[in-house]
Amino acid sequence: MAGHEITDRIADLIDEEHRLRTGALHHGGLTSDERRRLKDLERQLDAAVDLLHRRQALAAFDD
Repeated sequence: MAGHEITDRIADLIDEEHRLRTGALHHGGLTSDERRRLKDLERQLDAAVDLLHRRQALAAFDD
């Protein structure tokens, strides 16, 4: 996965997380499915950010 694909993926995950959290504020909380999805989004976001950092570190050391 290229760097721009990783950042695009991170942006998509953040957008979905924001929609869930905003919806929860307006509707009095999250459903159990939404809570599960939010946890999954958080895991995916952590993994994508970690991958991006590793890619950046490799690029820095390759120069």
